[in-house]
Amino acid sequence: MPTPGQLALLFAAVACFVLGGGLSVARAWRPASAPLRVASKSSLYWGLALSAGVLVWHGVRTGRWVPMGDNFDALVWLAVLLAGFTAYVQGTRPLAALDWLLMPVVIVLLVGAAVLGRTNYQPYGDRTVRYTHYLTSFAAAAAFAVAAAAGVMYVWQADRLRRRRSLGGSAGSLERLERLTMTAVTLGFALLTVGIVTGAFEMVRRGLTTTPWKVGLTVSGWVVYAVVLHAPINPVFRGRRAAILSVVGFVLMAGAVAAAQLAGGGGAVAGGAR
Repeated sequence: MPTPGQLALLFAAVACFVLGGGLSVARAWRPASAPLRVASKSSLYWGLALSAGVLVWHGVRTGRWVPMGDNFDALVWLAVLLAGFTAYVQGTRPLAALDWLLMPVVIVLLVGAAVLGRTNYQPYGDRTVRYTHYLTSFAAAAAFAVAAAAGVMYVWQADRLRRRRSLGGSAGSLERLERLTMTAVTLGFALLTVGIVTGAFEMVRRGLTTTPWKVGLTVSGWVVYAVVLHAPINPVFRGRRAAILSVVGFVLMAGAVAAAQLAGGGGAVAGGAR
């Protein structure tokens, strides 16, 4: 279970992400403001560093360095992955509003880690299959969050272009947003497939059961992303429809993650122990 010091560090990271998100929104009205840009990026980097510090502290205290060792660890890791991706993209080829969409997800994950870490702390088992299941399932959720964010931005940019009100070059072209969506979906789909297979294997081997609706959410998300993944060879699902499906798939996966965390028994996403 996280210590009070770890929780304090975690909430300091949340405060940095909240501040950085607010400064990023403020830049929409003052895009040329260098102080706002520097302060926004600094807050993001500080939040990322503090979150990573929580993981290191937690690992030292538990003596366990395998990612996703418990539900507190898993949610903080997922937040760090998303924040790291955001920092990378915004530091190389910025996409307008990307941090507006992903930072709330990061904040919710960190707050969820703090709450579940104290009220429903679930240490995970020491088996390789289970580690693989947890790691791939949560990493897939992170990739799908990126795909959903890119999908929302695609629909937004397409609508503004239709009205001749482009967000400008920093918003990214429709081609770039579609490419980002497909890259994230491809990675997430592969990881989720591994997560489902290893989760099912662990259930059969140990004779475990799970709630049907949790499995249904995961499988439904897998089917949706399978459709998106095949969009390049099926013009019917390209562009706007693929973007919308990526958002629908993320909602399903978010429901599966929430169900896994609240159901207890190790927090498997794709139908593991309950």
